Amino acid sequence: MLRAFHKCLFLLLSLLSLSSFAQTPTGFGTFLSVEAEKELSRFFSLTGEEEIRLLDNSIGFDRSVTSLGIDYAFFDRKAKIGVYYAFLYLYNNDHFFESRHRYYFNLSYREVVGPFTLSWRGRLQGTVRNENRGEYKMNPKYVMKNKLEAAFMIWGSPWKPYLACDFSTSLNDPVRGCELRRLRFQGGANYRLNRTMYMDFFLRCDEYPTGDDPRMLSLGIACKMKF
Repeated sequence: MLRAFHKCLFLLLSLLSLSSFAQTPTGFGTFLSVEAEKELSRFFSLTGEEEIRLLDNSIGFDRSVTSLGIDYAFFDRKAKIGVYYAFLYLYNNDHFFESRHRYYFNLSYREVVGPFTLSWRGRLQGTVRNENRGEYKMNPKYVMKNKLEAAFMIWGSPWKPYLACDFSTSLNDPVRGCELRRLRFQGGANYRLNRTMYMDFFLRCDEYPTGDDPRMLSLGIACKMKF
């Protein structure tokens, strides 16, 4: 079973790499983040995250995102519902630096089946954009996201490989209406440093079915802490 999972992970990463070169992306990107989660009680937790995204072969600034939210766990802590706020500072398509405000609601569920952890996360997201820094057909912009993930625990090892796919659907486009705007494929592995901290290393490929944006390939490193 472990050998089969390793083969699937290698196949996905190979396909992501080959597909990215088959259709040249705008540039190679990098994703860096630090996340901290604090349990307030058995059911409530507070999460804060800071992330930086780079484009143009990882030398061009894309955006920074600072987020803070609270989650409530239920169904024996298998399910969570949360509300979040995020402040974005980015370089937009009109070549201006712009501040944006984002609010979103999460609903997630995970199930452990032997060495596998299967999870789903749904997100309803709204982003308020700065009209003084760009012309927008829709403001706020509403998006629905669904993420599926399968992780595999290797007994006796700090590594936990996983595969994930994220679907982003625009909800209020005045021209296209509700439409699938982005597919995000991700393969990676978590490395546990101790009981409260682990690292996440991953390869990500963003595909845009509408053709509005070219395919994008990124490497990511995230540090996650729980207290």
